[in-house]
Amino acid sequence: MAACRIALFADGGFLAHTTRVLEVGRALRSRYGHEVMFCCDGPYARLLSAAGFPVRPVYSVDREETLRLARRAGACDLRWWQKVAEDSVRSDLEAIDALRPDLVVGDLRMSLTTSARARGIPLVSLTNGAWTSRFAEQISVPDGHISEKILGKRLSSVLFPVLKNLLVWYWARGFDKVRAQLGLPKLGTMYDLIEGDLTLLADLPEYFPIVPSPPTFRYIGPIRFREALPRPKWLSQLDPSRPTLYFTMGSTGDAKFFGEAVRVFGNTEYQVLITTAELPSEQFAQHQNVYVEKLADGDSLMAASHVTITHGGNGTIYQALGQGVPVIGIPTMFDQEINLTRVEQLGAGMRLRLRDCKGETLRQAVESILHNPAYRHAAQKLQRRIATMNGPQNAALHIHHLLQTRDPYSVPGEASAIVAEAPSPLTAEPLLHPLAG
Repeated sequence: MAACRIALFADGGFLAHTTRVLEVGRALRSRYGHEVMFCCDGPYARLLSAAGFPVRPVYSVDREETLRLARRAGACDLRWWQKVAEDSVRSDLEAIDALRPDLVVGDLRMSLTTSARARGIPLVSLTNGAWTSRFAEQISVPDGHISEKILGKRLSSVLFPVLKNLLVWYWARGFDKVRAQLGLPKLGTMYDLIEGDLTLLADLPEYFPIVPSPPTFRYIGPIRFREALPRPKWLSQLDPSRPTLYFTMGSTGDAKFFGEAVRVFGNTEYQVLITTAELPSEQFAQHQNVYVEKLADGDSLMAASHVTITHGGNGTIYQALGQGVPVIGIPTMFDQEINLTRVEQLGAGMRLRLRDCKGETLRQAVESILHNPAYRHAAQKLQRRIATMNGPQNAALHIHHLLQTRDPYSVPGEASAIVAEAPSPLTAEPLLHPLAG
């Protein structure tokens, strides 16, 4: 088939979402020759331009506002959310009309389920299983959630499933007005803002399992950032006989944690590696065993480490497990808590509460990981599974197949991804629309 035009949308305020679409865009261009462009704004959008792709800015909520909402894990002002929805859809439509793509891909770009349908364009969603309506695991009350403060831990735990259902319904309401203006029906829940005609799960099935689902939900495997970031000069100077700890907070963690890490492990037998992802942080040159970079080749740092200590972002977790390195996580947001709960359940690490993560607690956690080989064995088991799945190539395969067939239920025969099949024939309409031929 002739090359098609594909527009990938992501929030450039967050490293993981930006780099996921970048890796998929690279695979689409190199493997199938499609014309790939990005719609993205924020500090990490420069990575897309640096990779040689055209980038069109689109409206995005300021990253600090997004972080505040994510940490609260609750409702927001509905009038503000309606304005965000209107501005996001307007910006999407302007980009779609200017670029005229044959297909759009969104990585947690909630407005695209409205924009794509308004223009009759197929939508592929790139996400994680826990962000969909199909997630099989029970989601617990977030640590310190307002419901826990009001109702108490026990009652909050009992009522949280009901509260969660109300919240995912509430978040869809921000789009009611703009969808009505475009002649589109109301959406049911927030999950309808995330799932596409084809929903690609950048996960291992055992990490984020889903219930039996239609073939429009497909596992493709983790997508890890493969940018040629520099390998620090000091990497070759590390002593492999000394325990090595890698601290990274991604682009959403609490930079103050770096100071605590150095206070506990500075000038000790440990080698301490830190990447700040350009978060504000002190420089710790006075400690000979502490090595700090803004950005570096995370795979090489993790491969040299015995434990990764992180905020629990999905990209960082998969990067650590991809190197067979156990994880200690200090989550600051709801989705990070879900990530780290699964890490604990799979035996590949442990989760610490932010308010309890003082020096001695952190030291004890590190020593527990180092002295119990079961953690590394579990991480290495997941490493072997990750090695069998090429997330970017699988994503490109399914997107290309959708462009060829215009049928989101058709699965390519050579697919290496795992397709979750429906327990019974589907009678419901596709989420957005029959794909235009």
